[in-house]
Amino acid sequence: MSQERNLYVMISCTNTGIGKAIRMFSRYTYNHVALTLDPTFRTWVSFARYIHNAPLFGGFIMEPVERYLVDDEKNPVMVRIFKLDITEKEYLELDKLFSKAGDLDSKLVYNIFDIIAASIKQKVSISDAYTCLGFARAVLKKDYPDIKSLDDDLQNYKIFDGKLSNIASDSGDRSDKYFSKLSLIQGTKHTVKQIVILTSRVVNKDRDDSLSNHIN
Repeated sequence: MSQERNLYVMISCTNTGIGKAIRMFSRYTYNHVALTLDPTFRTWVSFARYIHNAPLFGGFIMEPVERYLVDDEKNPVMVRIFKLDITEKEYLELDKLFSKAGDLDSKLVYNIFDIIAASIKQKVSISDAYTCLGFARAVLKKDYPDIKSLDDDLQNYKIFDGKLSNIASDSGDRSDKYFSKLSLIQGTKHTVKQIVILTSRVVNKDRDDSLSNHIN
């Protein structure tokens, strides 16, 4: 008898400054998307910042649930979680991909240009560069224009709607690199370097996308 395999998709209303800005421009309740194969919901994968005080320095990351719950007593994070059935082959491919999350030296970087373009309902596609929504689009293989459209499309698969802390508790562990700090100079240096990388890929019209190659 084959084992049931599932992919979980979570949309969330995060407490970050960028999250609030995204909600202001989109006029929608949720601003972030993350995926996991973990039925305990303790570890998620997405494209987001590496360090909490360097919001534009980001890439393909592993998000322990503590990232979301760090300020939960004052500002509970509201989420919706959807459960999708996937094949054994899809599970193994995603498990291999997700295991690479968190590598700061990875080619997979956060698409700063695309998040800016999204504020005027546009998209900027760059090789090996994604936002959280762009990553979800690539994995789910659907061209969602915004998080609301993803939410609407997955309504029949919804298994939870409420406070994330109701289904996953904060262990108190703050060892994840997200909780470290960069100086203003270090943060600016990393951000500028990332902008240079993105600009170079646009100028050179790089079309070799390792993430798409992996899942297609």
